[in-house]
Amino acid sequence: MAQYQSFPHAAGDSHTLDKLKALKLPDLEGASFLDVGCNEGFFCGFARFQGAARVVGIDHSAQFIARARKRFPDCEFHCQGWEALPDGEFDVILLASALHYAEDQPALIQTLVNKLSLDGVLVLELGIVSARKPTWERVKRGIDERVFPSMDMLRQVLAGYAWKWMGPSVPQQGDPVARHVVHISRRRPMAYLLMQPPGYGKSSIATALFPPAGVPVVSGDDQVARIGKGDIQVSEQLRKAVAEDYSPFELDRIIRAVFEQGMGPELVDLWLAGAGEGDVAFDVYVPSEHHASVERLLQARGYLPVRLGWDRVGAAPMPDTVLAKCAERFYLSMLQPADGETTGDEERQFDPAGFVDEIYVEAGHLVIRGWAVDKQGALPERMGAKLGRRELQVNAVEKQMRPDVQKHLGLPHALVGYRMSVVAPQVRTASDVGGLQVCVPGGITFTLAGNLDIIFRGAAS
Repeated sequence: MAQYQSFPHAAGDSHTLDKLKALKLPDLEGASFLDVGCNEGFFCGFARFQGAARVVGIDHSAQFIARARKRFPDCEFHCQGWEALPDGEFDVILLASALHYAEDQPALIQTLVNKLSLDGVLVLELGIVSARKPTWERVKRGIDERVFPSMDMLRQVLAGYAWKWMGPSVPQQGDPVARHVVHISRRRPMAYLLMQPPGYGKSSIATALFPPAGVPVVSGDDQVARIGKGDIQVSEQLRKAVAEDYSPFELDRIIRAVFEQGMGPELVDLWLAGAGEGDVAFDVYVPSEHHASVERLLQARGYLPVRLGWDRVGAAPMPDTVLAKCAERFYLSMLQPADGETTGDEERQFDPAGFVDEIYVEAGHLVIRGWAVDKQGALPERMGAKLGRRELQVNAVEKQMRPDVQKHLGLPHALVGYRMSVVAPQVRTASDVGGLQVCVPGGITFTLAGNLDIIFRGAAS
């Protein structure tokens, strides 16, 4: 049988080394490699030389397979055609100068793509006829007559795949059809990621772009809200991370906590549960330091992540805590008398006092509302809470206006109310709140105001 592939001591009809360069193979170290129509195994030998973990070559010629085994004993060779491919998936499959022998060329391409691993690539070297329309053209060669596609026809055949024309291959003497190299992979569904912070217009952009194109949009805000309300079944760890101190106005803080506690994968899977098949857009806030991990998670689940980024238009709102402090300072600044004036409140002293007016339990937290004043008639700077002798962890204290208390006590201003959130996982019934006290410096404590109903807004953890 005539020598086809070229080796240092056996020149053949093919410029095999030049073809190897034209194929633009990916790095094969640690990969699995299959050469369909391997001839004497030149490309299999290269794959093993590069450190491929598994190298398989198939060819219908017993003589070529025998030579291949002798040349490259570390590779696996089988005398068979593409009708029965070897077991397993392959990271790289090569089909060089052979597609035109297939009776159904699109079906063979599909068969080979189906043997690829998730990130695998089919390296296809084929002849492409010069024509201005999508057509299959029968071409007479020196030894036979075969059918070759035009480029427009190839585009139609590969429309369902992710593919790229890599350039021309090496001309073969006597071949009337120019050869080209194409890399083909499975087309992954695209996951369009709009992960900018709140206030960047994610929802407006997503609504304008994707529904008209038939791409569903998954709202991360809606998903988190449903977790917070108990409408979605999730792990106890994720439920607690979202439901504890849940607020629809602090979704960015909640999502950040979810990722920092290592529950990003479960949240991503929850987004995907509402994605359906095909492409999808995610209107979700994700802290920038976790963007790459979200992309990796989506890649591992078979998606091609496409991150959309843009700058915020217009002035950003101040953070809530900053704005609250500025607003309170402005409010209190109006108490300062003009130069030379007095208000009569400068020397006035008040008896420290306070009450708990409202309390509810939600997901292991006590939310306490009331009022308190110190000797200057202001809300004490530091506040705490006790349940019996046990001090509770205070998450936040929000100042509130209480004009009723101002009027009743004759205070200089009404900013003496508070809304305090404290961690109290042991509170499961109303009786567990007995002995609750709000504490301020100086050993002063405030108890419940009269007979106060305890409201349970969600299952305690």
